[in-house]
Amino acid sequence: MITLHFYYNMEKPICEKFQLIPVKFRKNLCQRVRDIKARQQRKKKKKERGKYRSYSLSLKICALKWIEEGRDERTIADELDIPLKNIRRWKKQGPFRKKGCGRKSIDLEMEQKLAAWCHETIQNTNKRVSRAMIQTQALKMIKQGVDFKASKGWTDKFVRKYKLIRNKRISKS
Repeated sequence: MITLHFYYNMEKPICEKFQLIPVKFRKNLCQRVRDIKARQQRKKKKKERGKYRSYSLSLKICALKWIEEGRDERTIADELDIPLKNIRRWKKQGPFRKKGCGRKSIDLEMEQKLAAWCHETIQNTNKRVSRAMIQTQALKMIKQGVDFKASKGWTDKFVRKYKLIRNKRISKS
């Protein structure tokens, strides 16, 4: 039973229970109750998805070893706080990422030339290559008509991808 409190002229309650509400308020209240129940049912049906989470390779391998030992998938999912669907996918496809996943580079040839330029510059001058230098050189090397911005994020990923370590100098060989 739904307990509702209505105040008449904000002084005293008219009634405490749904059935005792006067007729003129009953229609409006019935509609309100139906709306509230419908909203609650929609919330139950529409389950909001959480943020994407990435899991380390060691965690995936650990989960798969536990499955081989005979532990239940559901208990593993509960213990590691991982969705059951992920564990089943790892069991089926393996713990490694699929080849070819992720965003493709706009111009792979330009990136390779730029990486070679960076290594040559480091070896010839025995000085570090700054990120600003990498950005300006990338903008010079990119083909005409390609929508490309050598942003900070792109530069960070480029340095990580081609293992251009800023803190160490590469000596001449």
